[in-house]
Amino acid sequence: MDKGFRLLILTMLLNITLTSCQNKMKEKEYSWSAAVCTPKNYPAEIFSGHLLLSEKPNSGYVYMPFDRVINSEDLGDNDGSSSGEAEGVSPRILDITWLSYTEKKSYSGIFKLDSDKIESLMINGCDRPSWNKVTKKMAIFNNKRFVVNAGLFPGGMIVLYIFSQSNIIIVGRYQAHEDRNVDWGVAHEIMKTQEGFDETIRVNIKDLPQETLDQIKNGTIPFGYWETLFREYNLTPQVKSEDKVETIKINYINGEFESIFLILNGNVIPVKKRAIPRKINIVWHDVNDRRMESDVFFDEKKSKAIFEKFKIGEAITFVIEIDRNTKPRETKGISIKLKITSGEVDMKEAIVSQESFTKSKPY
Repeated sequence: MDKGFRLLILTMLLNITLTSCQNKMKEKEYSWSAAVCTPKNYPAEIFSGHLLLSEKPNSGYVYMPFDRVINSEDLGDNDGSSSGEAEGVSPRILDITWLSYTEKKSYSGIFKLDSDKIESLMINGCDRPSWNKVTKKMAIFNNKRFVVNAGLFPGGMIVLYIFSQSNIIIVGRYQAHEDRNVDWGVAHEIMKTQEGFDETIRVNIKDLPQETLDQIKNGTIPFGYWETLFREYNLTPQVKSEDKVETIKINYINGEFESIFLILNGNVIPVKKRAIPRKINIVWHDVNDRRMESDVFFDEKKSKAIFEKFKIGEAITFVIEIDRNTKPRETKGISIKLKITSGEVDMKEAIVSQESFTKSKPY
């Protein structure tokens, strides 16, 4: 084999290797930052929190949001802001210590995460339709920016969420232990004394609803209640083809979120287990083919009372009925019924509010 031919073969092999490496790097072009959330009216503050990138002693990490009291409006909210972000590598370890203000207790834990599951979500990204203002056509955008969000619950439970623009998915639940050795005086000068610690607690709980204050006073914080939020049902949304529904977005009481882009799914709604809806957003067309958008909000406890009457494993169809004569700003026009083999249940009593609007572009 002459030198020229060998050089050609080596060059070809080098190009193949470089292309392979570039493709692998391209596959991993995802990034994430960190956030934290709490159940509403049960504030918490992180003393120290890190999402480690490996199990090695000198691992890199991303800080969890600290030095700020978090009291989320809803589970899954991205509250706080992390210091920096990671790219092309998923978190391996969560190391965290926090204060539960309603309990006056600190919790700590070091947890090995399901990094393979997290990475599979991030590498694949989330396809979502987008609207090109110039061409006035739809395009498909693959989003690879994520947030790793730790939900901190009274009693030391942690729920780990992966947030993207299209979905919020639970990837793990963990149990921390009470930690009586946290020196909060390091974080806040006033908390160096017991008197200052107590005053900090008082200031941060004084404006909570009376129901929560009574729970604190009487020692009746409903630890078991949050476990019930994570029950899943064989729940499948259903719409009518004549309503020309383009998108269904559902926030669930467990903090998860789902976007169903019917145009990407061939107008097929995925069949899977889902938690109880907290809010739905629907994009549809009225009788004049005008694009409309509707928000429907549900009462958590009333919805739970309805769903908990169903048998375990029972198939439930979440029927979204739309009055296509509904006008913009109207607070009626959307009704929800749950269909099971033995009949149907109207969700009317569980709906807190609803409103519809015109929508100029689909996405």
